[in-house]
Amino acid sequence: MTVRTINPASQVEAAAPAYPGWRTVVRVIPVPLIEAAFIAGVLDLLLHGWSRDFRVPFGFSSDSLWYLMQSKSTVENGWWWWNARIGAPFGLDALAYPSNSNLDQAVLWLVARFVSHPFAAINFTWCLLVVLSGLTATWCLEAVGMFRLGAVVAGTLFALSPYALYRNVEHFSLVIYLVPFACAVALQLAAGRPHQTWRWTSRLGILGGCVLLGFDYVYYAFFGCFCIAAGMVVGFAAHGDKRLLQSAAVCIALVSNATLANLAPSLYSWHTNGRPMVLRDKVPAEAETFGLKIRQLVSPVYPNHIPTLQSWVEREAAARFPNENENWTSRLGLISTVGFLGLLALLFIPDRAPTDAMALVRGASRVTLAILLLATVGGFGSLFNLFVAADIRAYNRVVPFITFFSLVAVMIAIERLVRTPRARVVAALVVLVIGLTDQGQAARRLNDRYGPIAAEVAGLDTAIRTLQLALPRGAMVFQLPFRAYMSESTFGRMQQYDHFKPYLVSETLRFSYPALSNEQVRWQQAAARLDPASLAARLASARFSAVLIDRYGYQDEGTAIVSALKRVVGEDRTIPMSDRFIALDIRAVSPHGDAPGARIDDVALTLSLPPCAGAPLITIDQIGTSRAPFGVDGVVVPASSSVKISGWALDHLHRSPATGVDVALDRSLIPATYGLVRPDVAAYFQRRGYEESGFIAVVPASSLPAGEHWLGLRVVSFDGSCYYQASSIRVTAGP
Repeated sequence: MTVRTINPASQVEAAAPAYPGWRTVVRVIPVPLIEAAFIAGVLDLLLHGWSRDFRVPFGFSSDSLWYLMQSKSTVENGWWWWNARIGAPFGLDALAYPSNSNLDQAVLWLVARFVSHPFAAINFTWCLLVVLSGLTATWCLEAVGMFRLGAVVAGTLFALSPYALYRNVEHFSLVIYLVPFACAVALQLAAGRPHQTWRWTSRLGILGGCVLLGFDYVYYAFFGCFCIAAGMVVGFAAHGDKRLLQSAAVCIALVSNATLANLAPSLYSWHTNGRPMVLRDKVPAEAETFGLKIRQLVSPVYPNHIPTLQSWVEREAAARFPNENENWTSRLGLISTVGFLGLLALLFIPDRAPTDAMALVRGASRVTLAILLLATVGGFGSLFNLFVAADIRAYNRVVPFITFFSLVAVMIAIERLVRTPRARVVAALVVLVIGLTDQGQAARRLNDRYGPIAAEVAGLDTAIRTLQLALPRGAMVFQLPFRAYMSESTFGRMQQYDHFKPYLVSETLRFSYPALSNEQVRWQQAAARLDPASLAARLASARFSAVLIDRYGYQDEGTAIVSALKRVVGEDRTIPMSDRFIALDIRAVSPHGDAPGARIDDVALTLSLPPCAGAPLITIDQIGTSRAPFGVDGVVVPASSSVKISGWALDHLHRSPATGVDVALDRSLIPATYGLVRPDVAAYFQRRGYEESGFIAVVPASSLPAGEHWLGLRVVSFDGSCYYQASSIRVTAGP
């Protein structure tokens, strides 16, 4: 007999594969790292990252310009609260407009340590937060008990939802990476699980996420607290466990206190400097203007490759439903729509199998119903705005919460309906592929805009570099035409916030836009009343070096104002920049004022004008906290407190806007800021020229001692030659 000697080591070596299998790789590499890489890869594919220059902003119009300004402040100044390079000659106290998404800006600050270009920094930060949205959603879904693959698929679809892709940097503060924490709390409570029963890691992570949610934009904090409260009601009604009430109170307190801390710097700014009068007071009716619409939730993603679905979108657009605005992007996508409809259907199906999974999905169903009742047009949100506060108006922004709960329904359906692990994997991957294919179409708008934005930014950069070479470092540039910040509209080819664009590509100059504080607004309003010669002299006295004219903001392409200023400063002081922009160097203009930097006095326009024959067309919308109609007894305001007055006025006799408005209080005159955007006035009279007819004035506390006063308005005629006197309203200042 021959005995064979076997070497165990050689046997193992022969049996081992040449390369490790995919299962081994998955075991070695953490799942979050794989998911993060996958989401980043899909996002890069959707954005055509191989051919995109990330120094070109994803958006360069309207609201995206505001967020680019805020982000550039963080990148260049270390934080966004104060910016000395805009709002010249004062600077911009950005806290006065409380859009405090401090956590987002903190992430941007970290990214800026590695990416110095402001546009690239905000682009990469948004991409990073999209990836983070997937990781937080996956972690929260696993924390509430979902199987791992289902959590990963749902988290990935949540991160790349149509809502996230449509909003991108245009609503940078609405990134959704913190939404899952509040949703997880709501699910746990609705399933009858108080926080004392959660694993310590889940408890620590979810409660910490609630704190972070408060340091983001206030909308998600509000919606998060509502979902937590709804989950508490659902869970307590089903289980009667008082610990659920305690858990909800703890989570809501964490979010609320963090929100208060987040807004505290802005509240301090208002206390110190006063609330800016240009901040438009929101009204309850806007809850329906920007409300949620179920039709939009279930409508297809647009543009759509499937002809039938694209036809649906086109038919929807052609129907011209009222109040179609930012809520047009409130699409769930195909997979989430299936889950959403399933959640609604579950409300009518009796619960015959009270398992943990079904407790979660039933909780999601009932919380989703509560969200719909709150946010839909004509829902309880409009009652909240009517009787409590009107600050939360865009209820369509609750979509990420509905998306999260809808994906929970889809994944739990797979878990219950598909029995074998292998089939469950296949089903989850099929859902992932279908969902990404459908939702990814929402990124097409980002790609379609890339070319025009890149060309505009390149041309603007060249123009501003020309201006920078002609002026000393730190020179102040006054921007024309005058634009009423926060109340401006599209005029010709000049759109809202377009005055931010020169600053966004500038490296060394200071710009006059925007005027936010009351001091800035009064200064610029007074400057707007000056003729070109006086304006140039006064700007020179305030140490401005140049006037920058955006031709797109004038009906005559700026021909008249450029000619008038050239006569003052001289033809040789022109700085040609581009077809859109031209600048004039005013450093040689003789200053006019008591001293360099002298203020432009804010003097009542009607002080030396005669009265006009006839009456103006005018409406006062608000006096203090009272709104029209005021009644025969007038209004009551607090004594010795400043009072805001707003409305609109027209020289309707000449079919024209007015030149300005003065408030006549007893025997004193108080200049108002005139020219604010009132699209409702233009729409009512069907005259586009009536749009910039709004006014705002603040009566100082010293002018309102206790007692009875009479408040009237003087409206300056279209040519500035006289004023119309409006009838007076009784104002009683009392305790």
